[in-house]
Amino acid sequence: NLLKQKVSGQSPTLIIDFSPLDLSGPPSSSKAPSSATKTSKKGIEPQGVDSEGSPGIRKGPSDRLIKHVVSTTDWSSDQLRDRDPLLSSVDNISDEEDEGKTTDDEDETMPMDDAALLKDAKNPNTYDTGAGVGGNDSNSMLVPSDSSTKAGAKAVRRRLALLTSLSALGGFLFGYDTGVISGALLLLNNHFSLTTTQSEAVVTSTIVACFVSSMCAPYALRWGRRPVLLAASAVFTAGSLMLAYSPTYEVLLAARLVIGGGVGTASLTVPLYLAELSPKELRGKVVTANTLCVAFGQFSAGMVDGLFADVHEGWRWMLGLGAVPGFIMFVGFLGLPESPRYLVQSGKREAALRVLQDYRSSGSHAELETIEAEVLQATAAPGFVSQLSEIWMSPPTLRALKLGCGLQILQQLSGINTVMYYSGSIYQMSGFSVSASIWLAGFTALAQVLGYLASIYAVETRGRRWLTLSSLAVVSASLVGLGLTFLGARLTSGSVSGGDQQCMSQDAAVWDGVTRFCGDCVTAPGCGYCGGKCLVGAETDDDDADPTKPDECDGDWVTGTCENPWANFSIVGMVVYLLAFGVGMGGMPWTVNSEIYPLQYKNVCLALSTGCNWMANILVSATFLTLSENAVLTVQGAFWMYGSVAILGWVWLYRVMPETKGLELEEVAALFRRDGEEGGDVWANMGDEGRKRVWEEKEKRESRRV
Repeated sequence: NLLKQKVSGQSPTLIIDFSPLDLSGPPSSSKAPSSATKTSKKGIEPQGVDSEGSPGIRKGPSDRLIKHVVSTTDWSSDQLRDRDPLLSSVDNISDEEDEGKTTDDEDETMPMDDAALLKDAKNPNTYDTGAGVGGNDSNSMLVPSDSSTKAGAKAVRRRLALLTSLSALGGFLFGYDTGVISGALLLLNNHFSLTTTQSEAVVTSTIVACFVSSMCAPYALRWGRRPVLLAASAVFTAGSLMLAYSPTYEVLLAARLVIGGGVGTASLTVPLYLAELSPKELRGKVVTANTLCVAFGQFSAGMVDGLFADVHEGWRWMLGLGAVPGFIMFVGFLGLPESPRYLVQSGKREAALRVLQDYRSSGSHAELETIEAEVLQATAAPGFVSQLSEIWMSPPTLRALKLGCGLQILQQLSGINTVMYYSGSIYQMSGFSVSASIWLAGFTALAQVLGYLASIYAVETRGRRWLTLSSLAVVSASLVGLGLTFLGARLTSGSVSGGDQQCMSQDAAVWDGVTRFCGDCVTAPGCGYCGGKCLVGAETDDDDADPTKPDECDGDWVTGTCENPWANFSIVGMVVYLLAFGVGMGGMPWTVNSEIYPLQYKNVCLALSTGCNWMANILVSATFLTLSENAVLTVQGAFWMYGSVAILGWVWLYRVMPETKGLELEEVAALFRRDGEEGGDVWANMGDEGRKRVWEEKEKRESRRV
């Protein structure tokens, strides 16, 4: 096969058939043995099987052919062994040309010379390149694949690009939903006359549904990754159409619950699906690309919000257009394969091999054997509660789960979805108009997209740990800075020299509640600012409307927000925050969680960590508007609280987070295992390089703990 490909100008590919010969009787002909057999004192042996019956390649045509491969390609003998585990037992492959040396027992064999091999190679019927999966010979151990040629390598890259694009639509749906509600909420408040509690319910209802669906996903994953993603995209599409036609607040709330079911399921399944299908050298980039699409979805939603901000009932278009990416994802996934790990678990070995060959340039057989070995060791209890008990009794898995859940909780408690869900409201608090706030929310989301792009480049060079810690440090500083901008806005908003007694004090938790500035006055119920005084507004029939100008006000009547010279600093703080968050804290929690769990507990651990993310999300999104009121923490106090959590989280991650860059999924699990604990079989089956990488990372982590 090698010589035939060289004659035809193709890139050479080594294909060795280890099919056993029939040794039950003497050869049917008295002619000399063919090149496939060898005469010895013990009878007829297949070429490639030594006298002890163990696989190997003896001196002769096969050995000469392997040497020819080494001498005419870029491959070294070590690379040849890496192409299939069977070659690792071959001791006599040499990188040097065959110089005609023979062994003692080769005198009885007439080896086929290179000219004879070349003559046979020119005959297209001499060798069968279709053996193996889908071919006639089920015993062929190395199966030809288009991925072994330059054209095949391009095909692999195309398949990976298509896989990443379609899978990442799940992230886009998540991003679009979180981004679109920021602008739509301002219009929904006017259309449905929502109270603060109802506004928080519109946002939080989706997150509650996300939490419930992510916790139920492990049961659905028993049917495969692909069917679950198809169902998630269908549910999201249906929910988007419901939102577009919502006639009442109750229907709107129900549609948001449906949307959450699709988003929550996809948020757990997409990173898992991508991690299991991606090559290890691209796994970090591919999984991070999913989180890039989250940010791109948020940016796209901001642009859609801006386009429909001045359209009558534009919120229907904003929310309904989410059906478009949902439908594209559903159609696209009809042509994608199932995860090879799930196929192996289901006993579909040949199907798993075909998938690996389609998405790997080399090493598909070795990876298949690694997956099979891991599946054999994965003997978890069948029930969810039983698996939780096993995880609790397994210190390495419990350490991994604590890290995974901690990362997901920290991602939310550092305030990201406060910024994304309420960015329009935050800009309005800074003094911008409704339309300007919607556009600003969209364009500042672009900073997060740029951060994700940087993380895709750096995740396999700088590593997960470095990106996470660097990102969290800048996020902490920007949250403190955002709080300072709101404090500065209050102190420079104009002083209050007097006014109605009702407006001169208000309930407060972290300050004295005395009205001293315009910013204090406009937050007092029913009050407004006029010429240095805080006055009670005229009565109106609408209790939710802003107070109207009273008769005693002769100047400008200010309600809602005051003039803010710090408004531009708020924009800078938001951009820095989103850029830094995108570089690390946006994608790394999902990337790390897709890598650190043993196969037998992966579904349950991912469900728990994703559930923690949604629970923290619920906590933040359901309380931000309340916390930002002057009666509770104030806006600046809320941001400082998130900044404090981020600082504490940085200290914790510095001590416990290992680096998983460049490790096989099976090697990552060993990072959480300490001396004397169960799991020595995994360590023993790990290659020397894998053990070395894991040991070095353990040493680094231990020094940080000390």
